[in-house]
Amino acid sequence: MAGKLIFVSIATSLLAVGCVAFPDDGYYDGRYDQRGYDYRYDRDPRYNNRYERQRWEEQQRRLQLERRRTELERQRLEQQRRQLNNQRRKQAELDRKRQLERQRLEQQRKQQLNRQTQLNRAEAERKKRAQQQADARRRATAEQQRRKADQNRKQPNKRWEEQRRKNDK
Repeated sequence: MAGKLIFVSIATSLLAVGCVAFPDDGYYDGRYDQRGYDYRYDRDPRYNNRYERQRWEEQQRRLQLERRRTELERQRLEQQRRQLNNQRRKQAELDRKRQLERQRLEQQRKQQLNRQTQLNRAEAERKKRAQQQADARRRATAEQQRRKADQNRKQPNKRWEEQRRKNDK
């Protein structure tokens, strides 16, 4: 039984060593895993151990994220600046239009005021002329009545004087 045990252990050890020494894929070059290996680390003497390589990769990843964040922030600020400029330009245009509208309305109001003033002056002038004409008619009528009254006063006197003259003769 001891012989069988020795035979099984030797057979097991030879099989195990043979599998490790001769892998199935046939491309074994002494390294463990060849997928995802970055050869830059072999060329850069700063990153010759695994910890340094991981730290460098993390640092590169952080730098790249920071660059992205910075670029996104720059783009956001640029967009805000453009929007602000557009708003200012639109507001300036709107203010200019409002100013022009105010000026136009002010000019119309002045023109209307001038027209109204001219109409008021013309109306006042017409009333003044009408008043002068009415006063002139009133004076003429009063003068005419005064003359008539004087004439009527003088007529009885004339008649009386004529009769007196006739009687005196």
